[in-house]
Amino acid sequence: MMYVAVCLLDLNFAVDSSSSLGTANWNTALQFVADVSSQFTIGPSDAQVAFVRFGDRATVEWGLTRYRDRTSLVNAIRNVPYLRERTNLNDALYLTRTEVFAPGRGTRPDALKVTIILTDGEDNLPDVGTPLTLQNATACKNAGIRLMAVGVSDGVDEQRLRQIVSNPQRDFYRVDDVNALRNIIQQLTLQICVTTPVPSSSIKPHSSCFTCSACI
Repeated sequence: MMYVAVCLLDLNFAVDSSSSLGTANWNTALQFVADVSSQFTIGPSDAQVAFVRFGDRATVEWGLTRYRDRTSLVNAIRNVPYLRERTNLNDALYLTRTEVFAPGRGTRPDALKVTIILTDGEDNLPDVGTPLTLQNATACKNAGIRLMAVGVSDGVDEQRLRQIVSNPQRDFYRVDDVNALRNIIQQLTLQICVTTPVPSSSIKPHSSCFTCSACI
């Protein structure tokens, strides 16, 4: 028996690469992304994973269809370079909607569309408290992209992140430091889609598994 997360999922990570994190913590954050991704079966008929890194600006490191198996995906995640810059979450959310989940970029109409934001501070570009971040978050949610956020340390603006996510009670997680990220992996996975203790060969994808009556 093993725990297998079951759903047809288009998953994007928007990861803060600002100077406040530090190199060692960056590597721990990447391991968290790899560990969460590894909870899912990776492939064109299961989960697809994209990665947006943000500092002074955001960059789509790869889109949903780049990596088609767990090994290549995890290797790519572990090798994303650290920027040591500022925190342009605004740009990351804009690229999430206009590039990662844009028509023709691999997103599937019947898949769950989820972005997990991982940050250790406040978004501060073009300025602290910019309304553009909230506007781009709203545009993502209006496009059917579920926004979730993990805030690391007390340096995050919890109230603002709760405004950004799709559900303020369900979709925001705060941990004291990056080493505590491992403690929320199963909880986070359960919120994205059902996790069930059955042989993986018997699991079939279900496009609505985090809300349907058959799965909760």
